[in-house]
Amino acid sequence: MLRCLVICGPPCAGKSTLARALATRYRWPLLAKDDYKERVFAHLGADDREFSRRVSALAWDLLLGEAARLLAGGVNCVVEGNLRSAEAARLREIGARSGAALVEIRCCAAPAVLLARYRARAESGTRHAGHVDLEALPDIERELAAGEEGRPGLGAQLLIHDTTAGFDERALLAAIDTALGAA
Repeated sequence: MLRCLVICGPPCAGKSTLARALATRYRWPLLAKDDYKERVFAHLGADDREFSRRVSALAWDLLLGEAARLLAGGVNCVVEGNLRSAEAARLREIGARSGAALVEIRCCAAPAVLLARYRARAESGTRHAGHVDLEALPDIERELAAGEEGRPGLGAQLLIHDTTAGFDERALLAAIDTALGAA
């Protein structure tokens, strides 16, 4: 059966790390929103928060176009990013059109842990400046304070991956293997 693993959740919840591990484990292409975003920054440079938001919308558009192309061609894939309603709707449409089973793996952690991780990452300077992490901090704080309510889901099989205290990798991978077997 054709499948698409969708790794989503708030910033600093472990999405990228998990997505890379799953793409490697299953030998599926990884489509990560920040990878697309950084390729755009490499060509157009960095600017302010509004520019970063526009680049993010473009990155999602490119990523979802590639996901649709892969799935239409019968290729399983891993999609990773902080889903909003528009992206979740497009993914549902892509899954329905291609006949792919979507499996949502929602990464999460306690808000205080996420904020501490986010601040540390923003201050480390390890990410491309185009992400404007420090400028985005107030928005991130508001999103985390709002909690999980209002986060769009895919209406698909859902696994929750709480990284507050780390995680048992073997148990998580076994759950994902089971989910894929059922998908």
